[in-house]
Amino acid sequence: MRRLAVIALAAATVVAGAQAPDVRVRVDATGSYRFTGEGPSLLRYYSVFGRYSTVGLIFYLEPGFRAYVSQKLERISRDADIDPIDEAYVEDEGIWRVGKQYLPFGSGNLLRETGLGVRGDTNLIFEELPMSIAFFDTGEGRQQGVVGRLGTRFGLSFAFGRHFGQNATALTYIRRPEETLGRGRGWKRALGFDFSRRTGNVTISGEALILRDGETLADEDLTVFDIGIRYQPSFQQWLEAGYTRDATRGIGYLRLRGSASLENNLSIEPFLRFRGSRLYDLGVELRVRL
Repeated sequence: MRRLAVIALAAATVVAGAQAPDVRVRVDATGSYRFTGEGPSLLRYYSVFGRYSTVGLIFYLEPGFRAYVSQKLERISRDADIDPIDEAYVEDEGIWRVGKQYLPFGSGNLLRETGLGVRGDTNLIFEELPMSIAFFDTGEGRQQGVVGRLGTRFGLSFAFGRHFGQNATALTYIRRPEETLGRGRGWKRALGFDFSRRTGNVTISGEALILRDGETLADEDLTVFDIGIRYQPSFQQWLEAGYTRDATRGIGYLRLRGSASLENNLSIEPFLRFRGSRLYDLGVELRVRL
């Protein structure tokens, strides 16, 4: 019912315009072939790092608003978000957004989840610091509460409520998407710090995530640190090395990733990851963006 309400909201906004909206199609699709050494190789239509393949429609509305609806091409098994719709919202860009959307926490690499609610973006009076804050309720056993982020290149993030970290799109630097916790799991509090600095074609970034007050006894307190360096001479060409530390369990994950353009809007993205000293997974992904 919530999904239908969001779509109805977007449709009503479109119809309300005095003129037909400008409609555009957006495609961001990934085909991922993965080998883990623990079973058969896998071919999936989502990224090993939890990025869904989607096809979406963007509506540019006469009052200056924008609406967006996107459909998943394949759902990740055990994901708490069983909705085939990835995002569906209406927004006044940079000011507010209403609907199903990715929540504004950190860099979006360690804790990346959708929620149904309202988001506001503003600048604080002092220091002109940008701030994003979202209030949301995604349903029983799902994410509920408030999430926010303050800053640009240096950011502080917080989340208070229920069931954070349960989606297959979250914590994918230290687990595979299919190893998601599932509905009813997660944590009640999350704190984060992230930074990024670019010099020429090189970007150095880092992030810390603290998850506390687990929903079940199996959801123990978790602290994760990540640091990465990326060389990117162009939009579809980059090489990245990163290290993620699960400080709670004392386990480190080393990743090597890259991207090279094959044709316009088509790129190949190989990856290799180690868990401690052992191979965790390796493979290659083809990504199409239109």
